[in-house]
Amino acid sequence: MLVGAPTASAAPNKIDCGQTRSSSWCSYVTQNIVDSKTIGYRDSITNGRNYAISGHCEANTSKTSSYSIGSTLGTEIKAGIFGGVKAEINSNIEKSMTTGYVTSATFKIPKNSTVYCDRGIVNERLKGYTKLHACGGGCSTTTKNWTFQAPARLRWWIY
Repeated sequence: MLVGAPTASAAPNKIDCGQTRSSSWCSYVTQNIVDSKTIGYRDSITNGRNYAISGHCEANTSKTSSYSIGSTLGTEIKAGIFGGVKAEINSNIEKSMTTGYVTSATFKIPKNSTVYCDRGIVNERLKGYTKLHACGGGCSTTTKNWTFQAPARLRWWIY
């Protein structure tokens, strides 16, 4: 899991280490490069007062997914669950579930200033290296550079 991966100018961030009886390794992220971003919505808060105030931007999302129990249950099991209802009817029974979350950002807005909140999707490419120290007929350390296309994720841009 990549937690708190650094920006391109930050020092390497250790993300994973491990060992076996004859070797050990650690992986580091050296760059987190934004390949593309798509802004979903933009908002702003203007503070016209002569003192700083707190600002807050919030996004809510939810998604309903449907699934069919007919695709996972055998005819005999379906008949037992639904008390003898015919199997061909059981295959059409669907259920749904809604999941969601709220994400937000809270910040100070200086007097007579505007703070902008952008929310969107970011695609990042991570660069780094893994150091492997192995012993077996002599010990050696090798370094392997790598690049990884991270999964798309939602992000706030506050400026």
